[in-house]
Amino acid sequence: MKTPTFRLSKLGLLGLAIGAASFAQAQEANEEAAPATTGLEEVVVTGYRGSLLNSTNAKRDSNGFSDVIFADDIGNMPSQNLAESLARIPGVKINREVTGEGQQISVRGLGPSFTKIALNGNAMAVASTGSLTSGNRNREVDLDLFPTELFSSLAVSKTATAGQLEGGVSGYVNMRTARPSDFDGQHFSYSLEGAYSELSEDVSPKYSFMYSNSNEQFGVLFGLAGEQKSSRVDGYEAVALYTDGCVAEWSNPERTNSACVEGSEGFNHFFWSPEATPDYAAAKDGVAVGDPVDPVATSGLDAETLDTALLPYLGRPMTAVGDRDRMTGLLSLEFRPNDDMEFVLDTMYAQADRDFTRTEAMLWGRRNYLHQGAAIIPEDVTVENGYVTDATFYNAHIWVGSHQYTEDLNFVSFMPSMAWQISDDFKADISASYTKSEFDRDEPYVLYMSPGATMQYTVSGTLPSFNFSLDPASPDIGWTWQQEFDQNEDGVIQDNEKFGDRFRIQRNRRVTETNGFHADFAWGENADVSGIKFGLAWDENSSNMDAWGGTQEFQENFVDGSDADLNFSDYLGPSLVDDLGSNISGYNGYSGIAQVDWARIKEATNYDDFEPIKTSGDQFGQTVGNISEEMLGLYVEGNVEQQVNDRPLRINAGIRWVDTEQTVSTDQSETKADYSKVLPSFSMVYDLRDDIKVRMSGSRSLTRANPADMFPNSAWGSSGIESVRAGNPFLTPFEATNFDIGGEWYFENTGYVGFTHFIKEVTGFTRSDTLTVDWLDLPNYGMDINNIGEDREQALAECGGPTVCTTQVSTRSNVDGYTTLSGYEAIWVMPLDFIVEGLGFDTSATHINQSASDEDAIVTGISDWTYNFTAFYETDRLQARMTYYHQDGSVSGYTNGFELKSMDRSQVDFSGSYRLPVLEEQNLTITFDAYNITDEPVGTWHQYEGITFDAFYPGATYTFGIRGSF
Repeated sequence: MKTPTFRLSKLGLLGLAIGAASFAQAQEANEEAAPATTGLEEVVVTGYRGSLLNSTNAKRDSNGFSDVIFADDIGNMPSQNLAESLARIPGVKINREVTGEGQQISVRGLGPSFTKIALNGNAMAVASTGSLTSGNRNREVDLDLFPTELFSSLAVSKTATAGQLEGGVSGYVNMRTARPSDFDGQHFSYSLEGAYSELSEDVSPKYSFMYSNSNEQFGVLFGLAGEQKSSRVDGYEAVALYTDGCVAEWSNPERTNSACVEGSEGFNHFFWSPEATPDYAAAKDGVAVGDPVDPVATSGLDAETLDTALLPYLGRPMTAVGDRDRMTGLLSLEFRPNDDMEFVLDTMYAQADRDFTRTEAMLWGRRNYLHQGAAIIPEDVTVENGYVTDATFYNAHIWVGSHQYTEDLNFVSFMPSMAWQISDDFKADISASYTKSEFDRDEPYVLYMSPGATMQYTVSGTLPSFNFSLDPASPDIGWTWQQEFDQNEDGVIQDNEKFGDRFRIQRNRRVTETNGFHADFAWGENADVSGIKFGLAWDENSSNMDAWGGTQEFQENFVDGSDADLNFSDYLGPSLVDDLGSNISGYNGYSGIAQVDWARIKEATNYDDFEPIKTSGDQFGQTVGNISEEMLGLYVEGNVEQQVNDRPLRINAGIRWVDTEQTVSTDQSETKADYSKVLPSFSMVYDLRDDIKVRMSGSRSLTRANPADMFPNSAWGSSGIESVRAGNPFLTPFEATNFDIGGEWYFENTGYVGFTHFIKEVTGFTRSDTLTVDWLDLPNYGMDINNIGEDREQALAECGGPTVCTTQVSTRSNVDGYTTLSGYEAIWVMPLDFIVEGLGFDTSATHINQSASDEDAIVTGISDWTYNFTAFYETDRLQARMTYYHQDGSVSGYTNGFELKSMDRSQVDFSGSYRLPVLEEQNLTITFDAYNITDEPVGTWHQYEGITFDAFYPGATYTFGIRGSF
């Protein structure tokens, strides 16, 4: 008899989890069935439905346009991290790390740096530098450092009020940590989970616990959450751009130099060979190495099409494998000496360590010169819309780059506060804050080259395929540390016949610090409804960035002559993975990449003994430096409630004045700037009926300029005084005029439908520009005009002297134009108890349009539509919900005039739990979560859908766990 089998597919896994929990629920219901009673009993709504109920109540009671997400009854947010919890709010869009995990948020189309993130109402900053493929240099805050288990609520305000900290043109987000008074008496909760990654095939432990004890006078809460996460990401990227090549020719008789043939057009970043290469000669009867070849004829194209056909600039499949350990601790103390005073201390410490290896195998399509033996012969080339979509390449080389990342991140916050009800009508809230975050990254980068061989390049599906006639996963195919070519044909490879870097030094450090003191006062028995609020806020924020290099010095003094230099192939081993791209539909490329042995090559080159050299820029080509800002804000706002047609009308109106002093510096220079702004705000809500509210608001808001554009990285542009290249420390902030109108219909305690129309006019965008600057004003751009050398002294005298001369400064300047963002937001929370008790859904959608008066004011990253849908079912013991999140692709940037557009992305997640019928008082619960079930990539198209600029596939993750509280 054949034994039945069950295949553990994704849907099967979900079905098993739901079915088992439902069966247990049904069994328990049968066992515990009892005659119905006529008495009424209190209904306590908990879990996800409880979180929705609290959010609905907060929305109903608010004056302006704001949303709040609350933790459910055991202290867990309704998603895996803070960014994804916020995504269910209309108007909020997630920016994801290449691992697929939500990392940053954007509100109403503008980027993450336009949203002010606050911690317990105070300024904060995190020093981490964003996703794997970029480095944050602006005002973004990475939210993946903070575990949901330690937070009680997340509040998003989309239009400003006078009492809020300024800094968010698009929105203001306040993350409220848990406090003892959030719980009654003594409370303990815990969770233990194991997360299985479908791609890495590892189980990562995750844990949290929280203890709280409070009474009428004292309260203490301590929480700890962490994880040890193993991850793997497979993907592909084109470095910087798609580019074209040219037919090469020799530039000298010695054959030590080469160039494009005359008349070549385009970028000409790579080269077509006019001579037969070894693999081409082997494939063609009667052809010898070095025989003349016409690459135009072999390509099957005309000369102009071949000359302009686009290929990825170092297109490369890649894999990243490693671990991230994260731990966050929270301590909150409360003291109430009497009914009128409360003192609170909130402290948090978080650290995250990440160690992983990223290895990429590039088609060497950049500066593959003929005189280095690297030019390619194209054959049977197909071009569509200007892009090569199919071709055979002879003498193709795979250029492997392997990064070993070691990252250390920490964050600490210390926030004491006091609330004092001075009289029935007068209240004071005083708080201070301090946060500091440090981030260090060491990223050595080793490069090595395959022999020339034949490659089939095909664009099909999401990723292009690179099929190589040699096996890139094997360490035994003849890898060399550099491209080697015997130019003089003497049979010996001299040092001057080796080309390319071998070992790059890349280190970064970023430190952020914030200090603040806030004093808020309220006059009125309930000043949020009727009364006056006023106060001041002093904040000081700084961000210090440093970078180190020394590649040339390291190679000359530590690599040259080392055993690794002389016997490099001995330092290669098998690929980190043997199934590269196995989770990518349609992928048909190589399955692995020969891997350098990092421990051995570091030891052979004495890597740890090398003192890196401080540099003025990082590996992303950006200037590093320091920026500090001191802000003083004063505000007053009034609240009033009146009856209009026997219905309540609530109005809030206020004004905020803020002064900003900025100091921006590099190792060479320092500049200062100072400006003040007035930010008015107004909002109102009218109860059209008991269950219908109509809202309207208007405000001015600001986000300070991008620090990366302000560094005074100035230098003379010539040997005279005619031109200077510089950052611009005098960039004005982004400012927005905001208007919202909308309302909600509350048809029951939890359920409602809401709709909002918004318009936002934003100014302050920048572009590259050339300004005419008086000589005596050049120090404002970081230039030293006292020590300029004899030649410039003479030029200064010839033009008339310091009071007459001007200089052209190439920098970034503010655009006079503006962008208008307009759109709609809708939300629907719908309990379906009339169908099945405990069933329901909530959904939201956002649509955004933009109109720019100047092309330099166009905002990138705006999705036409974002929407999400969550269906849930809950009983006393069982909780289950399925979430679908969609985000339209958007123009994310430009490269060499070509448009980059992020891919449409739709992700499906599932979360379920079942409270066991044992240890009832301990609420012992088993949990199951499935994340990114359909393995959605994070990626970008290059101009056309189907031409991939980058795409990363993190795979699905399944988490099993147990939790409880008592």
